[in-house]
Amino acid sequence: MVKNRKKTSKIFQAALFAASVALLVYFCVSGNNLVILLNSLPHLNPFWLACAAGSVVLGWAMDASVLYELVRHACGGGYTFRSAFRTAMVGQYFNAVTPYAVAGQPMQFVVLLHQGVASGIAVSTLVRKFLVYQMSITCYSLLVIVVRYHFFRAKIQGFMALAFIGFLCQSATVVVLLLFTYSPVFTTRLIQGVVWVLTKLHVVRQPEDTRKKVRGQLQFYLDNNRAMKGNRLLSARIYGFTLLQLTAMFLVPFFIYKAFHSPGAPIFDMIAAQSFVTMISSYTPLPGAAGAAEGSFLVIFQLFFKQDVITQAMLLWRLLAYYSCVAVGVFFVGFGGRREELRAGLREVELKKAGGAAGGEGTMQK
Repeated sequence: MVKNRKKTSKIFQAALFAASVALLVYFCVSGNNLVILLNSLPHLNPFWLACAAGSVVLGWAMDASVLYELVRHACGGGYTFRSAFRTAMVGQYFNAVTPYAVAGQPMQFVVLLHQGVASGIAVSTLVRKFLVYQMSITCYSLLVIVVRYHFFRAKIQGFMALAFIGFLCQSATVVVLLLFTYSPVFTTRLIQGVVWVLTKLHVVRQPEDTRKKVRGQLQFYLDNNRAMKGNRLLSARIYGFTLLQLTAMFLVPFFIYKAFHSPGAPIFDMIAAQSFVTMISSYTPLPGAAGAAEGSFLVIFQLFFKQDVITQAMLLWRLLAYYSCVAVGVFFVGFGGRREELRAGLREVELKKAGGAAGGEGTMQK
């Protein structure tokens, strides 16, 4: 059984690696992208190019920092930043290679379980993180719409309506997440509906037992979420890390712009432009929003880049912001690593908690 699992895991990792290489090869071959990029590299400012790459890495680090803070708060310690970074990169990878980024969180859940994190804590962490991310990016988008929407609308007739649709999709996601988090009645009915459908499809064979298990996990999630919500310092940190992550992501085109020795366009306009690109491509049902991301970048950033370099700038942005997640993330998708060491750390924390509780009870009895 163990040998079969190891064999399956190796096959799965090999398939992921092959798919990742295929994506990168396609990017390099299609439209002579690699030739165009190589021709542009000698003319780039290495300092600003390093800033663009560093901004991407900073975004990954902030993503991992949110996971690290949430899991450590729930477990009371024993969770390392290295493990959080691994989990974050698995999410980055599967977000990049699946439509609507649907596999990112489920695969992060699997990784957290393999790292010894309890399922209830893993669910509450990922839902809380997703809620913070969606609320942050929605507020970010609302800010740039209020401040710079009319400027971009005047420059690009009709195209910015797509950005507004993307903003509405983001807002709807936030509303659903808030209902899930703060309305147990809504969530319970939703779970009952899902279990009913799965029972009719003969996927669930013991619906009552399944409902009890799911309700137990839901209650655990709600209790854990209330504890997180009551910690204002924790909330401030994870919102701060998320806003820094988004800002780092939105700054990549500005650094690329500077790398092409371009004159000084307002940095906030460049951030706003990337925010609109993200809004437009967010509801594209293709891995990495293929097509929509490139097209919206070319349309919006033509306001800043010269026509003879905008294609090269788009390719470089796509390589740094998207394909780097595929190239780097594939090396983190193996679920092994320091699993036993991490589980031992988490167990040690649990024993200390139990010992402290027992000591408290003994003191009370005395």
